[in-house]
Amino acid sequence: MKKHFIFILFFLCAALGYSPAFADASLIRDAETEKFLHQLADPIFTAAGLNPHDIKIYIVNDLSINAFVSDGQNVFINTGLIRKFKTPDALIGVIAHETGHITAGHLARSSEGAKKAEGAMLLSYLLGIGAVVAGAPDAGTAIIMGGNQTAQRMYMKFTRTQEEAADQHAITYLEKLKYPATGLINLLEFFETEMIGYKNQIDEYLMSHPISRKRIEVIKERTAGKNFSDKKINQKLQQPMDRVLAKLEGFIENPDYLLRNPDPYVRSIALFRKGKIDESLKLLDPIIAKNPSDGFLFELKGQILFESGRIQDSVLTYNQAVKLIPPQNNGVVKVAFALAILSLKTSDQDLIKLAIKELEEARKSEEENPLLFKQLANGYSRINDEARSLLALAEFNLLIDERKKCREYAKKAKDKFKKSDKSEIIRADDLLELTKEKEGEAH
Repeated sequence: MKKHFIFILFFLCAALGYSPAFADASLIRDAETEKFLHQLADPIFTAAGLNPHDIKIYIVNDLSINAFVSDGQNVFINTGLIRKFKTPDALIGVIAHETGHITAGHLARSSEGAKKAEGAMLLSYLLGIGAVVAGAPDAGTAIIMGGNQTAQRMYMKFTRTQEEAADQHAITYLEKLKYPATGLINLLEFFETEMIGYKNQIDEYLMSHPISRKRIEVIKERTAGKNFSDKKINQKLQQPMDRVLAKLEGFIENPDYLLRNPDPYVRSIALFRKGKIDESLKLLDPIIAKNPSDGFLFELKGQILFESGRIQDSVLTYNQAVKLIPPQNNGVVKVAFALAILSLKTSDQDLIKLAIKELEEARKSEEENPLLFKQLANGYSRINDEARSLLALAEFNLLIDERKKCREYAKKAKDKFKKSDKSEIIRADDLLELTKEKEGEAH
């Protein structure tokens, strides 16, 4: 029986479904959820003196309540943590804490282990995607699962001292934002309660954040008398959080159970997952009619149409989504839009060039997305631009760690470019050098 995972990212949704038994084995890409998490995190990053654009947030499809950071300013947040609390407070507190690990240099002092862990997680993700795109979803699933479990054990090596230091940094950032630390306290107290009676059953190697009563009391002591209100921030963030929670519930929980949910948005997703497309759209369309400027609703409808084989309709719907979602948040959606166009049986050169344009624009935020380059290769091939098609294939193979193929395609591309294509030739040379470096690292 095929094992399934939920990848909200469009290109994996087409190939894979979901089973809660393997909920810890994947990363989720969803433009709306990523935007919401950045709404929470970016003010904290700024308060910490970090550039929000330099920090990547990854969503881990794992039911456990956890978050962690890796070398290179990567923040990983589990769906279990996102869904545990219904207001933004705890998430804000956790993100402030994880930001404290970055600014305190904890990862730099443990750089070797962190780099190995990051490599295990991200490489397994990319290799897994490559296997799925290449038509081997079961193999991709196994790669991602194994890499995720290995990486988790590598990451979870923070000491109690580092945790306490990260708490202190978190309090500083929250004070700058005039936001209470209650969410962080509530989360730590929840962990403390959960640990009572289970200490001998907890895998210490999976404990990324050792909990102590001292940590909780120190935070309470330092924040005593700080009468900051969460009302203003929560009013701004509660609505997008409610939608994210509803979307995660719709894609993660048992669809039969969800059909009893009073929220038509959740039921629409459940019906989609059960293959009842017309019934799903019958619930979703009135929601869109009431919110005609909500691009993420159009994105969801585009996904439903695309995965049900209504490609032409999905192209029109994704087009609306791309127009409505802000450019800084629509990279994933642009790739979905382009994929839909290139899935049409068309020789319309203008339409194919539109897909290429969307993909090239999406590169600004999706430079690590293998499917983007796979589709770029497809698009350029269909307009007879062999050199750029080969270059895109080289990029794709670099991301899935096929170094030999990357070099082969980069060499072929370089030979076919005109002398005037200077930037493309430079990139081909870069790819050749990068594969050399990677080979050197491997030895």
